[in-house]
Amino acid sequence: MADLQTHLTCNVEQYSQRIKMRDDVDAAREVEHFANFRAIKDARTAGAALEKRGYGVTVTRRFIARGTLRATKQATVDVESADRMVEEVFAVVAAHHGDYDGWAAPLVQG
Repeated sequence: MADLQTHLTCNVEQYSQRIKMRDDVDAAREVEHFANFRAIKDARTAGAALEKRGYGVTVTRRFIARGTLRATKQATVDVESADRMVEEVFAVVAAHHGDYDGWAAPLVQG
């Protein structure tokens, strides 16, 4: 389980890699965030909180009682936007006893 600062540091690293790959970081695209929960009910409650913040959410059962959350939103992937989203999703996930696992987004060629 990584702390928030680790995820924010990864945003800077990912931004640098995206620039090297000529990603148009200022173009909106679907950004996916992932989290794991020990209890499916916590994943569902976190999902409802993220839906209220404009995310599309899918919760999947893992094993008997665990859950995986996938939250998506159209956004740019510049450092400021990535930090804002990570802080928002991380806080909701942590408040509902989950572990934030990071984000991913397709490259957009400029």
